[in-house]
Amino acid sequence: MKKTKNIALLVLLLITSLTNAQQMYIGSGFGTATFNDYVTSSGENTLDNSGYSKPPELSFEGGFLFTSFEQRVKFDIGFHYSKYKINTSFYSGNTRIPTTYNLSYFGLKGGLNVALLRWERLKLNLHPYFTYDWLTYGTNAYRNVLLDIYKEKTLDRTLLSFHIGLGLEYRISDKISTYVNYNIAKSITEENKDSTAGEKYSLDRRAITIGLLFEISQIINWRLWERRR
Repeated sequence: MKKTKNIALLVLLLITSLTNAQQMYIGSGFGTATFNDYVTSSGENTLDNSGYSKPPELSFEGGFLFTSFEQRVKFDIGFHYSKYKINTSFYSGNTRIPTTYNLSYFGLKGGLNVALLRWERLKLNLHPYFTYDWLTYGTNAYRNVLLDIYKEKTLDRTLLSFHIGLGLEYRISDKISTYVNYNIAKSITEENKDSTAGEKYSLDRRAITIGLLFEISQIINWRLWERRR
């Protein structure tokens, strides 16, 4: 029942966005993540992130922009899918054991796209927004052990995160633009409600995204003009 409601909400959001948005965007890039402020149910921080690489993993995003305030501020509604590989370690007594997390999240986003500077076809944008993320896949590997943390529910299934980023946007034509964004995100630290572990942590992320931005009104007008010819 809950899954059906979520699907219905996504469909309604998509229909509303298509009928009211002025712009549509799609992009992909790479992101890294790490656990911060990790605390077990006994109040101990057993993770040690120092000295480990942060390999970038693929991410995808898409959404719609709604123009207001003389086109300097745009409301952003969209989604993202991100994969992360987190290399860290935990202590068992005095022994430090390397461990690797492989995680995938699907999330909905909502926020603002603010034009800070404009110069001819180029714009510098500020991106503050929130995401609500669902864990769709997760494993934890250490030594010769591989745990399916999604099925065993040993990691929180949902995250509420605040993102802030800067981006450059270049207008190629009246119908299409290209953009590159750099984004920093941190999830809100809360006690794990989806498992019995009772741990608390924050997932910190960094991402670079490159994509295309389409002017919906321009594309519709162009197609109508083509049909009349």
